[in-house]
Amino acid sequence: MSKVIIHIGTHKTATTTIQERFWSFAPEISDRGIVYPLLNHIPGHHGLTALWSPVGDEFELPQGAKATFEQICTDYADSDFTVVLSSEEFSRAGPRGGVNYKELRQHLEAFDEVQVVCVLRQQWSFMQSVYLELSKSISPPRPPVLLTPALNHGVFAGLWADYTMLLDRLEDAFGPENVTLMEFDACRKSEGGVMGSMLRFLGLNPEDEDLKPMMSGASNVSPPALASWAGNIVSEPKAAPAWLLRRAEHYLQQEYGLKAKHCLFTRVEFDRLKEHFDPLNAELVRRRKPYQPDFEFSPASREALSLFREDIGVTFWLHFCRNLAQEILSLEGVDFARK
Repeated sequence: MSKVIIHIGTHKTATTTIQERFWSFAPEISDRGIVYPLLNHIPGHHGLTALWSPVGDEFELPQGAKATFEQICTDYADSDFTVVLSSEEFSRAGPRGGVNYKELRQHLEAFDEVQVVCVLRQQWSFMQSVYLELSKSISPPRPPVLLTPALNHGVFAGLWADYTMLLDRLEDAFGPENVTLMEFDACRKSEGGVMGSMLRFLGLNPEDEDLKPMMSGASNVSPPALASWAGNIVSEPKAAPAWLLRRAEHYLQQEYGLKAKHCLFTRVEFDRLKEHFDPLNAELVRRRKPYQPDFEFSPASREALSLFREDIGVTFWLHFCRNLAQEILSLEGVDFARK
């Protein structure tokens, strides 16, 4: 019996780590009945989404997306293999980047079974992580600007914040019995973390000696949230360079300690997100109970967080900006101490 499992992300839920591990260990998992297609030089299968939205040149597939779907069906639809396709781009929201899930299902209809697995994280944490990812290449919207579309429309930066809206589309295309949701924090706390959770979902044993190396390390790790924010404030409208983020992190550590737990949002903003999304997440759990009795989604809590955006005070900014000014003036040959 042939099967396809589409891992659709979401973004910033260890997707890069998962894709890199499956890419590296494709031969080992193939021996166990799992195929992770090596479509090009990119570990993730982002090029498959080109049928619905533009992808970067580096993600384009040699045969094109449609022909690649056809080839996957030809190679595996009559086999007993389980094919895993993974790209967080499958979880983008419309109108510009949304995948047509019914069309996606049709491209894989030659398989006996098509399932979807999706990892979700608390909205405040998800939005914070996306902000940090955007910061690597652009000057992102300031945090308060992210809140308005998320609260009013359930979407921010082209991504779903209201997960019930995403679930509507998945269930409509694949059937509720073929959708599996996982909570990011629960996966991260489980044995083997998110990678271990994904292996167990696929029926693989993380303790398998050949697969144990898949469990090591993490990819695409972002800097502390408020270091990125401070660097962006100074650098906007351009993206903050890595050296500036390191400098901001240094002075934040000096001012607030090494163990401070950052939150990009203010306490008021955090509470607005919690008040809005906790009931929606509870509805998500209720809807999944007939199909996933053990699925839970914990209410948002700021108990473990110690440093919020409104806590960043004058002393930090004086030290941070004075250091930058001193460096700039020294490059220009000015004696800053006499200024």
